[in-house]
Order: sequence, then structure tokens, then C-alpha cells
Amino acid sequence: MGDVDLTARKYNYELLHDLGLVDCYENVGKLIWHGGAHHVGLDTHDVVAFSPDMLLKPGMVFCVDIGVYNEEWGIGFRLEDNCLITEDGCENLSAAIPRTIEDIEAVMRGDA
Repeated sequence: MGDVDLTARKYNYELLHDLGLVDCYENVGKLIWHGGAHHVGLDTHDVVAFSPDMLLKPGMVFCVDIGVYNEEWGIGFRLEDNCLITEDGCENLSAAIPRTIEDIEAVMRGDA
């Protein structure tokens, strides 16, 4: 899980860096305040085991949980995707959830 968290943080750092919002990886914490992944289990946010000997296995589900917050601008967002580990990769169980402004507004209006 530690690798999943690190991969999510590094990916988002690159995007934030490309936008000019952070200048180096060490400063990504000013916009990403919490971890980027956690287990999904009996509790919504099960404690993440960062043990180096714990392997992710088919059938396990985890949440990629990205939150980017800009305190100076007074805005932020959080996106959570539940992912199922399969025999040959990973399936995003929440891929069909609306993500664009237009799609979200359509759902809110009842058009979708």
C-alpha cells in the first residue's frame, strides 16, 4: 500500500508541477495534505499497512484517495476511486462515476 500511496502522490506532483503550483516534490505537501491511498474494508478508511512485506493480491480492494487543497485560494477537491486487484491488473470500480462539470451537473438535474 505504501507503493500505491507513493505512486499516487508522485503522479499528482507531476501534474501540479506542470501547472506551476509546486516547484519540487518536497513541497507537494502544501497542496496534498493526506495520503493518496488506503484499504477498503470493514471501516470506510481502514488503517493502511505500510509493511514492506505486505503484498497486494487479487481480490483486495483499495481506494486511491487524492485530495488537493489550495488554502490561499480557498478551494480544494477530493477524488476517490475504489480499485479491485485482479489476476492481471487492476479494475477501477468507480470508473463510471461522472467526473466532468457537465456530467456532474446533468446528474444533479436528473438528466443522466
